[in-house]
Amino acid sequence: MSRPVPPPCDTRHLLVCTNQRDPSTGKASCGANGSLRLREQLKLAVKKSGLKGRVKATATGCLDYCPSEGCVVGFYPENTWAIVSTDEASGDALFEQLVAGVEPRNPLLGRAAADG
Repeated sequence: MSRPVPPPCDTRHLLVCTNQRDPSTGKASCGANGSLRLREQLKLAVKKSGLKGRVKATATGCLDYCPSEGCVVGFYPENTWAIVSTDEASGDALFEQLVAGVEPRNPLLGRAAADG
């Protein structure tokens, strides 16, 4: 028999694709584009801001949208996906927007892939 499990956080969940493909496939992957570094940066920002338990940055496998630069991040509960640059400035900007409650559709963060 199964029992309900509480969600891992109560405010926002960031799903960071960290899939790393074999380079011989010739297909881009978020892991090769620095997504592990972005996830660690987001986790550190969550901890430093005192939002641990309210915001969670989780590594995922392939989310089936593979940009040549940056990585795919899903935002819940907004159900929004975006291609996020993996440089430090973009990670900081992303986190500041999330804390402010702004949906991640700022051009600074790359093209947004809205749910649809």
